[in-house]
Amino acid sequence: MTFPLLFRVYKPRERLLPEDTYLSKPQIAALMIRELQSMGLKFKLVLADSLYGESDSNFLSVLYELKLNACGGNSEQS
Repeated sequence: MTFPLLFRVYKPRERLLPEDTYLSKPQIAALMIRELQSMGLKFKLVLADSLYGESDSNFLSVLYELKLNACGGNSEQS
């Protein structure tokens, strides 16, 4: 059996209430990783698909800042 350690609900910009703050999926993921680390969880490797690897919030740079090993995809074809 598996279960999430924590979760956050993603809300598209058009569905936000006036008092809500928009966060992209990569921004939410970065916040969750920071929170899990503060709870004492240790990461060996974080995998990310191209949505996270190419995000404007630069999710991968957050992982590097936290000194986490990471592997992220991109959608460019060679």
